Amino acid sequence: MSQRLAAIEAKRARLIERAAREREGVAQTLQSWSQPLGFIDRCLGTLRYVISRPPLVVGAALVFALVRPGRTFKWARRALGMWQGYRWLTHKVAP
Repeated sequence: MSQRLAAIEAKRARLIERAAREREGVAQTLQSWSQPLGFIDRCLGTLRYVISRPPLVVGAALVFALVRPGRTFKWARRALGMWQGYRWLTHKVAP
């Protein structure tokens, strides 16, 4: 019984060491992704901020429409096309 316990303890020690090495490798991999993921996180935070304030969006759209009416229609067409594409895609993917 003692040899069996010693074998189990040795295997446990090897597994703990292996897990530590794997954690280290994952940490190094994630370290290289921290800057791009941080940028994406900041962009999503800004988007959430803007979306949560509809008057801000409407005001910016009105200013844009007054300053550049031609571009406003061009961007409106693009936005409509993107919205329709999004709706089509979600209907195709949704069960």
